Amino acid sequence: MPKRQQKHRVRSITPGTSLTDYCREAFPLLGSQTAVKKAIADGRLLINGQPAQPHTVLKKGDQLQLKGAGLPKARKFDQELPVVWEDDHLIIINKPGGIATNGDRIQTVENALAGKVPPPPLPDALPRPVAVHRIDLPTKGLVLLAKTKSALMDMSRAFEDNAVKKAYQAVVHGQTPKEGSFDSPIEGKTAITNFRTLRTVPSLVYGHLSLVELRPVTGRTHQLRIHLQQADHLIVGDKQYASGSDTILGKGLFLCAFQLSFKHPVTGEAVDVSIRTPRRFTKTLDREEARS
Repeated sequence: MPKRQQKHRVRSITPGTSLTDYCREAFPLLGSQTAVKKAIADGRLLINGQPAQPHTVLKKGDQLQLKGAGLPKARKFDQELPVVWEDDHLIIINKPGGIATNGDRIQTVENALAGKVPPPPLPDALPRPVAVHRIDLPTKGLVLLAKTKSALMDMSRAFEDNAVKKAYQAVVHGQTPKEGSFDSPIEGKTAITNFRTLRTVPSLVYGHLSLVELRPVTGRTHQLRIHLQQADHLIVGDKQYASGSDTILGKGLFLCAFQLSFKHPVTGEAVDVSIRTPRRFTKTLDREEARS
């Protein structure tokens, strides 16, 4: 994909207006002073054909040029990802386990979508969808990506403000209570996970296995996996936290992000997206129940 270039001529301007203030409006892709300064530092912002300087004061007639979107170059990764929901601003996909959301590797959601999801016809369109949040590499399920810079900023802020509600399903060891919460701190920080049990079956090897719905109130790294391990309800297949306990290996981590709920950053409408319990989860429970 060729690098995008945007051009803008200053036609009228209040005397003394700085480059960083003006460019936030001239180039919607640069939605903040920080983004403008980064574009300057990367050499992507030019004034009259010359590299821009942070404290430049603009004048009428100046020609501005913005090169690229400041995103890391996508790497070819040919992987079809199910699209669960999409509009011109956002896209939600169902990520398989074993693929990262983004980062410095080839097998990522962002790389898989690059070149397959065309930029929308909007002034701050990103050249490829950019992940708003992450789920762990072994976790499967819903991932939200932004198609525009404004949607990326708005939804990133919504995640920071805990305005996006996430729900997970997991198959865990043991017979879990009907409902409750885990509130053990993680690395000295408050961590709260609400849960309810959807199904429990007997198991010859593991005693019982339970299908639980998990709703994290906070968002600590590996929060769900740590809370369940601490409660002696290890998530099936979680070899990282097994600590020597037997679990089902070779079939991945039995943890799925199955629901996302949020207010749309442009329309203001409620968006509530969910997927079914993974077939692998129900088949495992059915098999264990039949063997008992």
